[in-house]
Amino acid sequence: MKRKLVTFMALLASLSLAATADDHTVTVRIPSVLQLTLDATDYKFDFNASSASGTVTIGSNSYTKASQAAYLTFLNTTSGTQDFAPTSIENAANPDYGTVTVLTNRAQWTVKIDSIDDGPLTLGNGRVKVFAEKVSGKGTSSTTTPTSITAPLTLFNASSNGQGRSVYKLYYLFTMDINDDIPLSGINEYITVNLLLTSP
Repeated sequence: MKRKLVTFMALLASLSLAATADDHTVTVRIPSVLQLTLDATDYKFDFNASSASGTVTIGSNSYTKASQAAYLTFLNTTSGTQDFAPTSIENAANPDYGTVTVLTNRAQWTVKIDSIDDGPLTLGNGRVKVFAEKVSGKGTSSTTTPTSITAPLTLFNASSNGQGRSVYKLYYLFTMDINDDIPLSGINEYITVNLLLTSP
């Protein structure tokens, strides 16, 4: 009996030394996020509009909204040039500017005017000026004063720590010159400005 007990104890000891193993994986998938949205779809400068009035403040300067009354005042009193704010902005949450939102998990990114389609405008695409003002988030504006549009043109960018949500106000102005020779048919045209968000 004692021998059987010793044998049984030895068997238990051998079983306790045996081991079993298994493995599994931990999978992590993180997409690169690089999203750009602008709520405005059309910045309209209508110098024939009778309903527009008021001004838009950009930086420390105030600009009159384009309208027939404002244009006639310009023709009557100006000897040089004047920058006008849009008469209206289609689909923008604010009537004075468009809102650009960048959402990304990239540290470095740039928002620029990538191309200008249609047109060119009779008076020149350079008559259109752009101004980007930071509201919140990351990065800095490269257009801290109204700047004539070209392609390419950097509007704002983050050189480091750009992750998260960043919001900028996007303003446009149009320059009128007292020496403009407008045809009898008037001018009714547009250009399409394409914005691009890139990351190295």
